[in-house]
Amino acid sequence: MMVMLPLMLALFVASLDQTVVTTALPAIARDLHGTATDVPWVATAYLLTSAVTTLVFGKLGDVHGRKRIFQVSLVVFLCGSLLSATAGSVLHLSLSRALQGIGGGSITSLVMAITGDLAAPRQRARHQALLGMVAALALVAGPLLGGAFADGLSWRWIFYINLPIGAVALAAVALRLRLPRPVGAGGGPDLLGASVVTVFTTSVVLFTTWGGHRYAWRAPVILGLIGLAVVSLAVYPLVERRADEPITPPRLFRRPVFGLASAQYLIVGMVLFAGMLYVPLFAQLVQHKSAFRAGLYVIPLLLGLVAAAALSGPVIARTGRYKAYPVAGAVLAGGAMAVVSRAGPHTGAPWLVVPLAVAGVGLGFFLQVALLAGQSSAGHEDVGTATAVLNFCRTLGGAFGTALFGAILAAGLPSPQPGPAQAAAAFHTVFGWTVPFMALAFVLALAMPEEPLPDRQPRPAG
Repeated sequence: MMVMLPLMLALFVASLDQTVVTTALPAIARDLHGTATDVPWVATAYLLTSAVTTLVFGKLGDVHGRKRIFQVSLVVFLCGSLLSATAGSVLHLSLSRALQGIGGGSITSLVMAITGDLAAPRQRARHQALLGMVAALALVAGPLLGGAFADGLSWRWIFYINLPIGAVALAAVALRLRLPRPVGAGGGPDLLGASVVTVFTTSVVLFTTWGGHRYAWRAPVILGLIGLAVVSLAVYPLVERRADEPITPPRLFRRPVFGLASAQYLIVGMVLFAGMLYVPLFAQLVQHKSAFRAGLYVIPLLLGLVAAAALSGPVIARTGRYKAYPVAGAVLAGGAMAVVSRAGPHTGAPWLVVPLAVAGVGLGFFLQVALLAGQSSAGHEDVGTATAVLNFCRTLGGAFGTALFGAILAAGLPSPQPGPAQAAAAFHTVFGWTVPFMALAFVLALAMPEEPLPDRQPRPAG
C-alpha cells in the first residue's frame, strides 16, 4: 500500500481532470471573457492530447522503464495544472489543458501497467480493483468539485488542488517504487506511427465533438474529418508492420484473448458514455429536472462500477477464474439498459437508479476482466503497450458512442423544443440501441478463452 497509495493519488487527479471542468465552464467563460465557440476547447484539449499520448507513453514505458516515464508524465501534468491555474485567457487555458492532458493520459495507462510489474496476474485483480474504484469515484467527484470550487472559491482551485496531491505522489514514487528493468529498445522511435495515430485520434475527437453541434453531420469539414480518420486507420497497421519498435506491435492482436479484450473495452466505452451523457439529458428534457438533480443519476452507474471491482477483484485473485464475469456482465448491463429504455416522463427515480446501478455492475465486470485478461495475454515486455491499447480502445468507444447515440437522438428530435412524448421516444431509441451492443459483448465474452492466470510475482529491480 505504500506504493499503491501514491499511484492511486496520481490516478485520482488525472481521472478527476477529465470531468472537473464541465460544471465550471460558465464561470471560466465569464472570468476569461470567452465565447460559446472557444470555451469548449478547455475540455476538448485535455481529451485530445490524453488520447494521443496514451499509446505513445505506454510504449515508452515498455522500452525505457515505466517508473521514469511515469515521473515525467506526472511532472508534465503538474506543470499543465499550474499553467491552467494561472491562465489569463481561454487560449492560454486551452493550451495549458493540452499540456496537462499529455501527462494525464499517460498517467492513467502507466498506473495500470505498473500494477503488472508489482503483482502476478492472479493477484493483480486486487490492485486493479482499487484502481477501478479510484477512477470511478474521481469521475463522480469531478463535476461536483468543479461546481463547488467555481461557486465557493474560484475555478482556478480546480487546478491548484492537483499540485500538493501530485507532489506527494511524485515524492513517494521516487522513494518507494522499484520495478523490473526495461527490456531496452531494438530500434529507433516509431515517429511515423506516432504521427499517424495522432492524425487518427485528432480526427476522431474533432468529428465526434463538432458533429451535430458546431457543424451538421453532412458538413464538408465533418465529412473530411471522417475520411481522414478512415484513411489514417487503414494506413496505421501498414506503418506498424515496418517499424522497428512499433507503438502497437502487431503480435499483440495475433493473440485471441487480447483482440477480444480490446473489442470488449471499445463496446463498454460506448455503452458507458451513453449512460453518463444521455441519462442526465433525459432527466432534463423529458422529466424537466434541474441540471444538478439530473447529474445525480450518473452516480449509481459509477457506483455500480466500483461495486463490480470490489466484488470481482478478490474472488479472481483467490480462484484465478474470470470468464464468468463478462458473460454475466453482458446480461446484467443489457437487461438493465433495456429497462432504462422504457423510462418516460413519469418514471419514478427508483426505476432509473436501480437499473443504472445494475448496468454499472455489468460494465464493471467487463472493465475488470478485459484489462486483466489483456495484460495477462501479453508478454511482460508488452504490458505497458497492451494497457495503453486497451485504454485507447475505451477512449475511442466513448468518442464513437457519443457520436452515434448523439446522431440517433438528433434524428428523433427534429424540432428544437420537442414535447415530452416525442423526447421520451427519442431517448427510448438511444438507450434501446445499447442492448444489441451488449448482445455483441455477450458473444465476445463467450468466445474469449480463459487462459490460466499465473500466481508468480515478477522480481523487481534493486
